[in-house]
Amino acid sequence: MKQNEKASLMRVISDLIQADGIIDMQEIEYLETLRTKYKIMPDDEQRADHLTFAEAVTTLAEAEAVLRHQLVTDFAEVAMSDNYCARAEALLMLALRYCLVVANGGSASIISVSNAEVQFDDNQLLYVESQYDTCINTQIESHFNELSNMVRLAGFDFVYIPRVSAHYGSISEDDMKRVVRFLYPSVSIERLQLVWDSLQSLKTHEYCRDLLSAKLGLREMAFVAPSVMIKVGDSVVGGESFSNFLLVEVGKNVLLSVEQLLAIYAKLFHNLHLNYLHEEPGRFVYKGFYRQVFDLHMLRRGIKSRIVVDTVRGCISLPDADTVIDVHRREKALYALFLLESVREGINFTKPDSACGLKSYNCRMEHVMQKYRKIYAKFGGNPVKAPNICDYSTRGPMIAMLKKKILSLDDVLHHASSYCVERNSYGNYTIDITPDMICCIDSNFQLCPLWENDEWRAIAAL
Repeated sequence: MKQNEKASLMRVISDLIQADGIIDMQEIEYLETLRTKYKIMPDDEQRADHLTFAEAVTTLAEAEAVLRHQLVTDFAEVAMSDNYCARAEALLMLALRYCLVVANGGSASIISVSNAEVQFDDNQLLYVESQYDTCINTQIESHFNELSNMVRLAGFDFVYIPRVSAHYGSISEDDMKRVVRFLYPSVSIERLQLVWDSLQSLKTHEYCRDLLSAKLGLREMAFVAPSVMIKVGDSVVGGESFSNFLLVEVGKNVLLSVEQLLAIYAKLFHNLHLNYLHEEPGRFVYKGFYRQVFDLHMLRRGIKSRIVVDTVRGCISLPDADTVIDVHRREKALYALFLLESVREGINFTKPDSACGLKSYNCRMEHVMQKYRKIYAKFGGNPVKAPNICDYSTRGPMIAMLKKKILSLDDVLHHASSYCVERNSYGNYTIDITPDMICCIDSNFQLCPLWENDEWRAIAAL
């Protein structure tokens, strides 16, 4: 075996032995047999300690077919070395059989996720997709009760995001907000409203892209084909706890795929426990997958936030992230100007060489300064004393300060750099945020798109 395969082998064996929380001496004795058989060295075991289960299985899945089949046989011997295959061991064996034998070639894979931010439910069988698949979703809706009962008999909950969203929709807005206030006392009114709106209309592909991918960094979820995802265990990697998931593509028939998955699991473990979440209408469920979805919404990480120019309170806020860009009014006014101009092509401060071009440039810069003075005044400044942003020695440090403050929110925002003022290949200063994400507070203290506000449109027209 190759060195990386030996380390991967030891990671899998280690997880199997520790899966049920009991380390039997027969398991240790069989481990010694495998160490001899595969010539495992102490260095291999040390490297294994820093591999995730996903990395280990991915490496072993690339081995020759003969070795893969032999490994699955040996893994089964480890699981059964104490004459009993516990549920935790059966789940790991299910993942190993799927990835190394049953679906070797790409239709099954393992994902390992850090438990640092969210604790994952052990009993979920979750449907995932990064783009809405009409055929599969129609199948799920038509056979939802059949799928739910089949999965429940195996000891799991079948989780279909639109049904989770519908359950939250059965709770009144007032009751929901009171519960959220109780669980998160410091949440802002804006964030509270966002969570409520999101839970009412949550879709599977949005959950995968905006929560699993953006917030938890699961890049696989941004491009995942219609699949079911089941938790198969936990690992400790370099002192950090990880949850491991088996991801199986459902192809064209979700019912058949789930039946096959559960049939293999039933050969490994006979379930005697039925799982019930008591999802009564109007009842706020705060355990299992419901807690996982809710906590992911409240997690201040990887957030795609709107930008709100609030001259009433004199701030530029990121309400979905519960934070503000904490700078002086001169930087706030400059940032607001770039937001306004970014809807078009941004602002180009490059001075031309020709006399004719210089005249046009000076006229354009005067218009830019008129806009800046207007915005500076809206933030409470004296327009006469507004700094000259056409001068790079003034503008440069202001842009640098904005960038420093925004990048300090990198642990909260999804791609914080996209909120920064940058100079593009055409020499234009712009902000890479879509117009629908740029808002303002109008004279009636209501939130509205910046470009639909008459005052801001008048400034842009100067």
